[in-house]
Amino acid sequence: MRISDANKLVGTIIKVKSGQDMTEVILDIGDQAVTATITSGAAHDMRLEEGDQIFAVFNSSNVSLIKG
Repeated sequence: MRISDANKLVGTIIKVKSGQDMTEVILDIGDQAVTATITSGAAHDMRLEEGDQIFAVFNSSNVSLIKG
């Protein structure tokens, strides 16, 4: 998969904290952790699990996650 956005990080999921409406995904990007909050529906659809390698794509106001 090719992504044109320059603001991207590759990370491994170290924790998925699911809530009723929102899910917090914590990524290990090497020297620190990055946390993204996404809808629980999106987390379920993406089947996010600890150990998955994903991309975090971001701009000044949000972070998007990409798997696979």
